[in-house]
Amino acid sequence: MELERWAELSAAMSAVGAEFERHKRDEYSTALVVRVHAWAALWDRPVSWACDPKNWTPHTRPPRLPDQSTMSRRMRRPDFAEFQQRVGRRMNGKPEPALVKVVDGKPLELPNHTGDRDAAWGRGVSRTSVGYKIHAIVSGHPMPDAFAITPLNVCEKQMAARVIRRVAGGGYLPGDAHLDASWLFDYCHHHGFQLVCPRAKPGTGLGHHYVSPHRRRAIDMVEAPAAVNPFGPDLYDRRTDVERDFFSGLVCFGGGLTTLPPWVRRIWRVRAWVMAKLLINAARIRLNRKKAS
Repeated sequence: MELERWAELSAAMSAVGAEFERHKRDEYSTALVVRVHAWAALWDRPVSWACDPKNWTPHTRPPRLPDQSTMSRRMRRPDFAEFQQRVGRRMNGKPEPALVKVVDGKPLELPNHTGDRDAAWGRGVSRTSVGYKIHAIVSGHPMPDAFAITPLNVCEKQMAARVIRRVAGGGYLPGDAHLDASWLFDYCHHHGFQLVCPRAKPGTGLGHHYVSPHRRRAIDMVEAPAAVNPFGPDLYDRRTDVERDFFSGLVCFGGGLTTLPPWVRRIWRVRAWVMAKLLINAARIRLNRKKAS
């Protein structure tokens, strides 16, 4: 199964590599560096493991492999992340715009005794944790519409505003109660989206401060009885469906994005590792859809 996913991902990397400009002084192409890193992520192994030729199959092994120090240096360059992003766009294909997109996050927790200088304390899974978080907008496509990875203490509202700027089109944007802020409703409306999220205390008053008209609309949608207006409750139910399909699916297979392994520390390694896992998950989704069609 892993080799099937690799074949799907490898084809996308080869297509992007054929058009990607190579620096004249580079001994190894960016495509090869990304390929070696993705091979390590596929098998949940350190990058140094993927630099050893004996850990590849004869059909997948490149003619030459960079060493660990080369990989560490090249992974910090902007062209590494740019190549991964291009592969992600290719894995997504040309999807039709979705009317409903979901904004959510997934904590990437580390042990409490971690010495990672980039990790921070914040809200984890039902507790205060230290680590990172992926903030994403998803709509049922193989890759997120937009996402960002930050330390765990970064405000979810601010990150929702940051990623919404990267999403084209418009529609409805269900989220959780942590996003309930009038300024964020106005910001989403400015970018063509109606944010839909519940209040922390449904059924209470709105107070005497400024309340966005788009927040009032969301309250009417979410808190209206289903027998009177089923659109709001049905729309919000879509949020759990998309979350289950994407975020749950992201961790429920071998090679998925579970906890961060001990060799993935510092934010530049975390971003590269998470992106590789998203690409592997996209390959899994594409294969499943091909088999179902």
